Parts: sequence; structure tokens; C-alpha cells
Amino acid sequence: MPEKEMKHIEGILKEEDITLIEPDEEEAYRKIEACQNCGLCLAFCPILEVLPHESYSGPRSITSELSRTVREFWKAKDVVYYCTLCGRCQEICSKNVPVPRAVTLIRAKLFKQRRDLVPKSFETMLESLHEHGLAFEPAAEDERVERAKGRLEMLGLPYVPDRVESNAEVLYFPGCQADILLPEIRESAKLVLEKLGADYTLLPGLKCCGLPSVLMGDSEMADELEKDFLEKVKNLGVKTVVTTCAGCTATLEGIRQRNDADFMVKHVIEYIVEDVGKEKFRELFGDHPGRVTVTLHAPCHLDRHVGKYTTDYAEEILEMLPGVEFRRLEDPERCCGAGGLLNLYNPRVSKAIVRKEIEDIQRSGAQTVVTPCPLCLVQIDQALFKKKAKQEALDYTVFLAKRLYGA
Repeated sequence: MPEKEMKHIEGILKEEDITLIEPDEEEAYRKIEACQNCGLCLAFCPILEVLPHESYSGPRSITSELSRTVREFWKAKDVVYYCTLCGRCQEICSKNVPVPRAVTLIRAKLFKQRRDLVPKSFETMLESLHEHGLAFEPAAEDERVERAKGRLEMLGLPYVPDRVESNAEVLYFPGCQADILLPEIRESAKLVLEKLGADYTLLPGLKCCGLPSVLMGDSEMADELEKDFLEKVKNLGVKTVVTTCAGCTATLEGIRQRNDADFMVKHVIEYIVEDVGKEKFRELFGDHPGRVTVTLHAPCHLDRHVGKYTTDYAEEILEMLPGVEFRRLEDPERCCGAGGLLNLYNPRVSKAIVRKEIEDIQRSGAQTVVTPCPLCLVQIDQALFKKKAKQEALDYTVFLAKRLYGA
């Protein structure tokens, strides 16, 4: 059917409030109907730790609303935008009901059929994605480099020029935050890969992994970014895509699986353990003069959406580093409250959630909290600063680079 006719039909359906169900959605809705309405998820939802039930009905209401009538999906709008998509509800559910999937499906329908209900606070990011293909407006290249050098100098780390190769084995994919807002992560990853002797390249014309588009419900933009990524990786011919962002890792791995692509997607933590080896990695470190106590915040997108083994890997690496004393948090898998764009939708609730994490960090007595997720890092760092806490927050890869280079 011609695109013009299809758009006309879609317009009529929208006017008549008719909701179309795509084939891939049907399977998700069937799984949602498995909800037994037991309420166990309510005890683990991070939102319900800070909001009363009268204000937020919780993940159970999402499944019950959809199982009753998909047609009235818009009724769940007050619930789906509060969800951080941490996945803890699905993790503890005896029926493995995919609440995060339900949330993204409803957000996509709201975006397509009820744009008036999409939070206005998403607009700036949405515009940037459509204009630049990135979640944030990028700076000019010379400005980006100067900013990166300044951040590295503050950290006591050297700068190495970008490597853009046509036949490398590894592609380093920094993601929007590390490429634009937190260049020290991007540069530290390069330093770590250099020390590992990795045959790596960066991606010319980097674009977003697509996660922000999915979270806003802009499925068309997410599909466009997915196609762009697959095409560029295919042209490069790399065997492994290495990331430093938890959200990028989970999103790109999902893209790889959906398309049965012949490359691997690994967070740098996975790459160190599985491709380099812990013992070989340990040999790269000398006797670092500085001793530090460290704890770990495990991001939801790694711990639950990729696999709990990633948290084990992250802890194992920290435990073997010279001069580092690792202290485990009481609840290392606690959601920091920044996910699902909640930090944009309702900053007050987002900040209330992270306070629980800060209390846990302070009880650990560790000097530094590290996390392999830029989004979690910003959330925790801002909360520590506001509380005037003595602890510092560092990105996991930046921490590794500092230890490797004696900074």
C-alpha cells in the first residue's frame, strides 16, 4: 500500500480512537495477562518507596489495565511515565510478567496516537534526536577536544587522539552522554583500550543507540537509529562492539539479537573479563601508591537487562586491583531513580529515590562509589554533592583508567 494511503488510513483510525495491535505486541500482551494480581511487585517498586499508593498505583496496575482493555491504553499514562524501567518487578514475578515491555508499548502508543499526553519535558531531547541523531546537542569538534583535554588534566590522565580505522576488530561505542556531556568517560575508555592493546576504532558520525527514543515512545526514530547503527557496523566489519554505558549495552544487545547480527556487544567490564582475562588485566597494574576504599552501584540496565553476571564481573575486577579495598553495598542493585526518563518527567520523585542509595553508600564507609553507567553517575554525584557528603562518585571506566595510569 502506498505510504500516502497508509497515512490517510492511520489518520482515520486515530480520529475514531481505534488502536491497532502489531504482531510483536500480541505476544507481550499474552504474557501480561499471566499477572496473578498478587501484588508482590509493589513491595519492590522504587517509586512506591517514595510515593504513597494513592499517588502511584504501581506496576500491577499496568498489567491489569492492559489485560482488561488495550484499547484504553491512555488510561495508564499517569503510571507509565513514572516507571524507571528498572525491571525489578519482572525479576521477582513468579510469572515473569514483562512490565518494562508493557511500559514501552504504552508509551509508543501514546506518542503515536495521543501526543498531547506526552510529557513536555521530553521535547528538548526529542528535537535533538531528530536534528542531530543524538540525545544532546553536540559541540564543534575542536571545542569537544579541548573540553576533553581539560577534564583529563583535572583527573591527571593523558590525552590520546581518536582512532578511526576501517578494519579494526573492536568498535568503541561511547553513547551520547560520554560523547557530549561526560567526555572523560569516552577518553578514559580509549586509555583503557590502549593499555589492553586492543585493535579498536571509534565510529565516524556517531548517533544515539536509540534508547531515549524508545523511552519517549518515538518508535520510528528508534527504528531509524537501529538501521543506521547496523549499517555502520556492517561496513566497519568489527567483531565486537564495546560500550561504557549500561543503557547502550542493553539496547545494542537487543538490536544484535533481533537482527541475528554476527558481532558481539559487550560493556567494557565484560570485555575485560571475557576477552582479555582477569589475570592478564591484573598484570597491567603496578603497585599503585594510593589506597582507596570503593563500593559499586550496579546499574539496572546491566544487572537486570543484560545479566547479573555483569555485577559479579564488576565486583571481581575491583577486588583484584592493587591498593583497592572493595566494600559491597547492602543493596547494590537498588535503582538510583534516573532511569526511564523519570529524571526529566518528575525530578522531585527521581531525587527522592536516589536518597535511599546515598544512605547505603554512606553506611558502606567507602571513599568512592563507582558505577558503569553515565546516567547513574550523574544522579548519584549530584545527590552526594547536595548532601555535602565526603564520598566521591566516579565512572567505572574512569576509575580503571586512573588506577592504570597511576593518577
